[in-house]
Amino acid sequence: MDKQIIELIQFLKNETRIELKSVAISNILALTGDKDGIEILISNFEILNAIVLLTTDKNFVIAKDACFCLINISAENSYACDALLKSSPSNSQNTGLIQIIIKNVLDPQSELSDFLLSVLSNITRCDNPELVENVVHIMLKIDNGIFHRLVAVFSKIDFNQRKQNLNYLAAVFSNISQSSTFRNIFGGSQNRLLQRLLPFINHESSVNRRGGITGLLKNMCFDSSLHEWLFSEEVDVLPFILLPLAGNEEFDDEINEKLPLELQFLEFNKKRESDPDIRIILLECLAQLCATRNGRTYLRSKGTYEILRELHKFEVSSEGDINALRACENVVDILIRTEDEIGHDNLKEVEIPSDIVEKIEKFNDLDDK
Repeated sequence: MDKQIIELIQFLKNETRIELKSVAISNILALTGDKDGIEILISNFEILNAIVLLTTDKNFVIAKDACFCLINISAENSYACDALLKSSPSNSQNTGLIQIIIKNVLDPQSELSDFLLSVLSNITRCDNPELVENVVHIMLKIDNGIFHRLVAVFSKIDFNQRKQNLNYLAAVFSNISQSSTFRNIFGGSQNRLLQRLLPFINHESSVNRRGGITGLLKNMCFDSSLHEWLFSEEVDVLPFILLPLAGNEEFDDEINEKLPLELQFLEFNKKRESDPDIRIILLECLAQLCATRNGRTYLRSKGTYEILRELHKFEVSSEGDINALRACENVVDILIRTEDEIGHDNLKEVEIPSDIVEKIEKFNDLDDK
């Protein structure tokens, strides 16, 4: 099999006759359908690079099949993702994998943007923080202002004229926000990158966009050094978190005065976020913002408890979700405690009782035990 794979390389070149390329890439695509085939491919950097370069082929079908190969390979594991990056590094000829992906995303005429964004999403979703950090540095090396350009492209819904919706870019933002380098860029007062993306938390037409940007915000909230900035007028993050969690409940004047302006006197047809996973992520954001005394005080003063009280009623109903219910109860448990009971200004800086640690740090495992 290894010998046969090596023999295929000569046919995986852009200058090869189209019928030969078509057969060769079809055989490679078939190999990516199972683990053993992928293991064979990732052991040969030359063939991986040939697949990457075929995404630039003039024939759309061949280029698309090459993208599908990369999607399957990058979905396997972090080792496969690392092999892809090493086999096709960034270079001055613009033939590196990340360069090809970025070029397509920024091209309004590209027909491959969504396929290649799926590859980038897979690579950055891996369980290897160093690999994610490496991707961020590669992107910045390509263009120091790359994140400004990507945010601009993402914010223009009809940017791509070839029916590529670029929704997976939201997942990429979420994934690479694991990187401290990325968070420092997005958390800087000198730009408004995060502020431009926050409205997509309420983007009704795409659950992928809502989920991705919510995931980005959650990773920003994990950094307690950013909390003061997130609460400031510059960002005013709380309405973006609470609005999707709110229904059409009516509150009295006293409670309404506490709520952020965006949540006062909501319309009778206001609906909560329908995806329970997104509701859980939003609740995780609130849990992280509860880490400091200032955060907890701010949340209480803005009617967060009252919104979550109504959310709790929804989650116990037939329309609710058991995991979202647990996440809601965990945040409420923190908010209803007095500061004397909690006993610390910053829960992330001290050793605290395990039940509170679980409420702040361990929201990822919400399955029944």
